[in-house]
Amino acid sequence: MSATTPDYVRDHLPENYTGREKYWQAAEDWFGITLSPEQREILEHVAENQYTHLEGGNGFGKTFGIVALALTFNRRHYPSSVVVTSGTYGKLKRTFCADAEELHKSSPFNEQTPYWPAATWKWSPNPHIDVDGEPTWQFEVISPEDPGELEGVHNDHVLVIVDEADKKDVDLDTLDSMDSLISDDNDRMVVISNPPEDETNAVANMGEVGIEPEKLTYSTFDSHNVQVELDRRGGEWIPGLTGLKKLKKKWEALNGESWPGYEDARAMSTRGTEAFRKDLASRWYRRFAGIMPPAGAAKNRPFDLDLVKAGYVEREQDLEAGTRRGTGIDVARSGDRTVQIDEREYVLEVAYSEPGTDHRVQFNRMWELLDAEPTAPIAIDAVGEGSGKADDTAARYPEVDRFKSGAKAAQPQEYKDRWTEGLCELGNWLERGGEFSDTRLRKELKIAAREITLEERYIKNREDQVYVADSKSEIKDRLGHSPDHLDAAIQAVLMAKGLIPDEEDDKLDSLPWR
Repeated sequence: MSATTPDYVRDHLPENYTGREKYWQAAEDWFGITLSPEQREILEHVAENQYTHLEGGNGFGKTFGIVALALTFNRRHYPSSVVVTSGTYGKLKRTFCADAEELHKSSPFNEQTPYWPAATWKWSPNPHIDVDGEPTWQFEVISPEDPGELEGVHNDHVLVIVDEADKKDVDLDTLDSMDSLISDDNDRMVVISNPPEDETNAVANMGEVGIEPEKLTYSTFDSHNVQVELDRRGGEWIPGLTGLKKLKKKWEALNGESWPGYEDARAMSTRGTEAFRKDLASRWYRRFAGIMPPAGAAKNRPFDLDLVKAGYVEREQDLEAGTRRGTGIDVARSGDRTVQIDEREYVLEVAYSEPGTDHRVQFNRMWELLDAEPTAPIAIDAVGEGSGKADDTAARYPEVDRFKSGAKAAQPQEYKDRWTEGLCELGNWLERGGEFSDTRLRKELKIAAREITLEERYIKNREDQVYVADSKSEIKDRLGHSPDHLDAAIQAVLMAKGLIPDEEDDKLDSLPWR
């Protein structure tokens, strides 16, 4: 039956959907989607509870489920108001709003019928749904930066959504202002978050402003796709939800140890079990186990001491170096060393390391070494007097990248800058069995493992949450000099992996030779 026929419309009128299943049943009928059991459970919970706190790891579909809820609530209870904000407002527009626009346009219920007016999705001045004949917007996405701006919306039914509530832009004033829109049993408030880092977060203290929601908790272990892959559930793979392969990959990358199997990994990540561990990575607990990190959780670090110790091989002759896949060159400033390190199929080889600033002699020697395998990519970190020889190197070899640690990362949705990206990729390289024998590099890696931590930070101009590493000065202060071997190693690994930023934003600082 066509979705535009009068009979279809009458069969799918909002008032036909009742009971605790009303939101997910209407969403699936109106938008032609299939929600996972977890997403259905979330929508049923909201139908029966005025306040819902949805807390959990990534990848089980919480955001898309809430998008479906928001649009369905808005039409099911028309006239109604839906107000959405987020601790990462830019990301909200890119993810939540993009899905909301697509679902809205896919439904016949945004068209004029005898039962309701037409409704149009608009992006300006901020994302909203404009309903014909209504003096105010019925569905609006707004920034959390001024809590007072969030107040004053009232209607027969109101749905308030605070996404990414664990992020810094959401504080108790934000939550209190959103709660002021809730007036009677027709209204609903949904707070969505990853578990907070600690008890000081606004999400952990909602009771201080009188918000005491019923909590739903999920981990990535609950993802529909994971359950399907384990043959514990029927149904089709749902695009966008995390599967078992990624869960395993993240366990190994974040915790630095092999995957113990689904049952053991879940038990180790679940409070109250005998196998529960308190020493896994903080990122693992928050993003995948779906719980607040316990006291004793490992800090977020690019790599740890165990990886450094495992990667060090005392005798250079015991290393099995292959072909050169990438090279990093850190050019000496006053008091530093000029260092060339080659990545050779999971071996880091210090090809050249000399103090001083006689760059002519230094580069002549390095060119002799590079000429043997001239096509592998090269990164050079050079300023001042060393820049001239770096330019000459770029003219001599086919792929040379000017490396700047503060420049934008090649993976900008994951890392703030190339320093952070390089440290994390070096950690991944070590996890995959990378080895080295240089004692200077070992010393610098050990200090980095002890001193450098990662912080999650929202970057507004990227509209995303990314990782930021502590400054290199943390290592320099311990060493008494620049970590030249570490710098060259980072560059070598990035080149071996082909991680060179694209040209963008009219900034060519990291790419003047390409």
